[in-house]
Amino acid sequence: MKSSILFALGLASASALACASAGTQPHAMSSAEHQSASLQESQTAEAHQAQFDPAAGTTKKCGIKGERGFCWKSEENPTAEHEREAAHHRELAAQHRAAGQSLSAAEAQSCSGLSEDDRDLSPFAHREEIHSVGPLREEVPVGKNKTTRTAGAEITFLAVPGLTAEWLQRVVDCHLARNAAIGHETASSEMAYCPLTLRGVTARVRSTGDGFAVAVRSDDEATAQEILRRAEALKTGGQ
Repeated sequence: MKSSILFALGLASASALACASAGTQPHAMSSAEHQSASLQESQTAEAHQAQFDPAAGTTKKCGIKGERGFCWKSEENPTAEHEREAAHHRELAAQHRAAGQSLSAAEAQSCSGLSEDDRDLSPFAHREEIHSVGPLREEVPVGKNKTTRTAGAEITFLAVPGLTAEWLQRVVDCHLARNAAIGHETASSEMAYCPLTLRGVTARVRSTGDGFAVAVRSDDEATAQEILRRAEALKTGGQ
């Protein structure tokens, strides 16, 4: 029976370490994945706690070891490590739980007041309203000099009656928050054409006088190139 418990504990610990390596920051995974990881960490904590026996070991037995006159805490109680592991996994569970809740709260706040169409359909799905697409260039320092990098893409929309830059920014912010909450991989599978589904992107809307420009960018070079690829596909009809 004991060996079965230890085997299950080993599997749980291995899974927990895999989750911990993925990170407990909000954007490391979706809200649902954070909640799942939190439950898994809690179960691992309980499994470790079950292995802790406060009465295990005695100071007398420890003292016999070489008659050195003192005992390490782990020698006084050989199960003490399980109590420490339980506390560690409880902390990870709390962090995952908080991360998942923050993603859900951000989505609720960002999407508040928007219609279902605006929440569920990417603004870039309205390809007929897209006027132009181009690379987003940024200057970056290189030693004492500067160079230009492609940070993403700028997509310009034609003017739409009643649409303002402030409202379009709200729609864009809603999608960024929603994509983070449901998971960037899931969002990309649903809307492979949309540059807002990529992890680690930001987007800013500005008025151009006769329309609106949305600058979608990322600090990651590969992501920036994928933003540009998706943006250009919006005009060619690809994905």
